[in-house]
Amino acid sequence: MDHRSRRAEVRNPVLGLPSARLLRAIPEDTRVLLAILLFDLAKDARCRARTSWEKRKAFLAAYWATVAVYAGHIARILAFEGRRRLSRKPFRIAQKGFPDIAASDWAEASRLYCERRDAVGEGASIFPDATVLLERVPVGRISYNGRIWPVGEWQPGDVPLYDNRTERADLV
Repeated sequence: MDHRSRRAEVRNPVLGLPSARLLRAIPEDTRVLLAILLFDLAKDARCRARTSWEKRKAFLAAYWATVAVYAGHIARILAFEGRRRLSRKPFRIAQKGFPDIAASDWAEASRLYCERRDAVGEGASIFPDATVLLERVPVGRISYNGRIWPVGEWQPGDVPLYDNRTERADLV
């Protein structure tokens, strides 16, 4: 017997807040984009919670676990309103001269770009950078080394959105 309530606002307490109605009023394309980013944030926060717990930093682990829960609650409000369901691979890698590739997250986007780069065998001066898209919206640029940067030309002081040397996203 399932003892959890079937009422949506019990399973997702954010639904009980007045602002939840405003989240549902956001245009569908924007809601989908925000939901994808919040699901990604929740995944990162769960990873940080596990790492903090392993390092015996209980308060930090609790903080990140809470961030993950609420990011997920808000993402579900945004994602499951309307007709469209989120793709399991919402990221698209667009690169001049190559077909687009679907990816599930920053790490997979970087890995797939690097696999293509290695298979083609062209050097940095020839092999083109790629653009990471979320629902047709450019959100990053993959450089030859596989790091994902903010959209646009690199500027001194820029920090990667995803650094494949550390194997985790550092969302700015």
